[in-house]
Amino acid sequence: MVLDQRFVQIWIGVLLALASAPAGAAPPPESTARSEAGWGYHPPPEERAVSSQGFCSLDQPYTEPPFLADQTTGIACPGYATQSPLCTGPFCPESRVCPGTRTLHEDLNACDGAGCCLPGSVDPDGVVDVLPYLARPAEWPFSADASVDRSTNVDDSPGIATAIECAASLSASRRTVAFAAGRYVLRTPLRPHHDALTLEGPELSPEAPPGDPSTATLVAIPCNPEQYPGAIQVTRVVKPDGTIISAVQGLWIRNLQIAITEGPRTKANSGIQLNTCSDCKVENVILRYSPLVPQLPSCKPSNLEGIGFTWGSGGVIRNVLVDGFSKSGIYLSSIAGYHDTPPILVENCEIRNIDGPVSASGIKIVTANVTVRNCHVHHNMIHPGDGSTTVSGGHGIWISTQISPGPGIPSPVPYNVVVKDSYFHHNGGSGVVLASPLENERPKGILIKRVKFAYNGGHGVHVQAGAGVEFLDVWSWGNALYGVLVSSRTTLPATSTRVEDVILENLLVFDNALRFTSGSYPGIRIEASDVTIHGGAVARCEPWRGMQSRSIQQQCWLSGPAGAQVLSHPEENVISDVRTDGLSAPEVLACPY
Repeated sequence: MVLDQRFVQIWIGVLLALASAPAGAAPPPESTARSEAGWGYHPPPEERAVSSQGFCSLDQPYTEPPFLADQTTGIACPGYATQSPLCTGPFCPESRVCPGTRTLHEDLNACDGAGCCLPGSVDPDGVVDVLPYLARPAEWPFSADASVDRSTNVDDSPGIATAIECAASLSASRRTVAFAAGRYVLRTPLRPHHDALTLEGPELSPEAPPGDPSTATLVAIPCNPEQYPGAIQVTRVVKPDGTIISAVQGLWIRNLQIAITEGPRTKANSGIQLNTCSDCKVENVILRYSPLVPQLPSCKPSNLEGIGFTWGSGGVIRNVLVDGFSKSGIYLSSIAGYHDTPPILVENCEIRNIDGPVSASGIKIVTANVTVRNCHVHHNMIHPGDGSTTVSGGHGIWISTQISPGPGIPSPVPYNVVVKDSYFHHNGGSGVVLASPLENERPKGILIKRVKFAYNGGHGVHVQAGAGVEFLDVWSWGNALYGVLVSSRTTLPATSTRVEDVILENLLVFDNALRFTSGSYPGIRIEASDVTIHGGAVARCEPWRGMQSRSIQQQCWLSGPAGAQVLSHPEENVISDVRTDGLSAPEVLACPY
């Protein structure tokens, strides 16, 4: 069958193992659903052509289980640290403030602007070769040798900062800092706070293994993981003369492998962190979490993310592979009315093995004006530090409002978000979650189109809060719980705005409820009002597989905190033209309360 040939298979007892897992673990799952160019996910033509008449063949006779656990599930981190290691070692000054964080390396060197350019390092097109700027000790000449990661006297950050300062002084419309193939050690991240600047290595394939000698690899071994742990950081800069640089425009990061070896536990940060960066681009980049000492997932730094576009950043994240990070693979967060919310396009991405102790979701969207397309998000699962197996997390994509970060600052609310032509599978939580911890805010204007959700450990689709939400031509099968759950249940005050104007059109929902061994469960469950379901099919293709033996169920629900719950009934819901193969007709259950 089509999917059996293209999608990753997991065998019971030998599920997911990470590059950072203990010795003896199986290698991490690789993508088998990439585009012609190798990046991301593009449905093959024969899958796009599958009609509602023949969709059961996609899963027959597939016996793959949902992703409920891996070999490290339930294993606590002994003595889990609540704070990352502090500044120590040869690169740590007495002040404990790592050079290049508060004061930039370019403000600590002995040159300025064009005076930083070394003879022969700049070509006529404004491309600066970074190699002449490295100040390597004799015993560590520049190469691709990974043993340099264990050195105590190599830091390429200051030299690269000088090359960036040289490039910024050039008159070319776009200035480029070129990284030759090899391995660069960063004790503090690069801080490229200049407009129209490109950081670029040799052409990179998504198949490139870690440390491939034909690629440029930036290895972040942070002086202090609680300051700036990543490889590239754009954020507000205060220059020695008091000048403040609060925004960057047109920064492009291309064709680089990035290895992050540690991260923060108290304040979130990313391998590539772009704050207030407009028209910026991360393209053809592989980011991996690669600790110098193997870690259990439950021991990973809880606040480390892969790529962050925040504080009004916008642009493109294209052709990226993010593997093994802790909190989220891609994190998009800005506050409308407080920050700008320029468009963000995420396309041709693969996010996998996000599996730390907090959140552990593939993509998290907490902003407006986002499009995600052609992405492959899989094998993400939360591993709490205490070994708990009941904590929510590990979702494929999480679209949620967020509590205000401080007095006088609005809460971030996602709106105008489109996710299409993507595949979310084998995530420990649900395939997609729309949620809100706020009483009067929820995601708005969300379109999920031509997306597949399969073999997730929760629901395929879970709408906890949202208004103006449409799921169009979505497939949901093989999930542990419901194929689709739309529910206004909440422990917030019963007057909270939850679900409104949700449309499910032309969905294919089949063979779900695999976690249950008995009972009768629907493919789609509605505990909400103002929901429209039109067209598509809900089916049980294999009677022996899963407990989805009902089609669509509606039922009353309780909302509100304990002691103040209010009973609500589904109202103004419309169900039309839905096929129910091998299942009961849509039904409204008796209220049990």
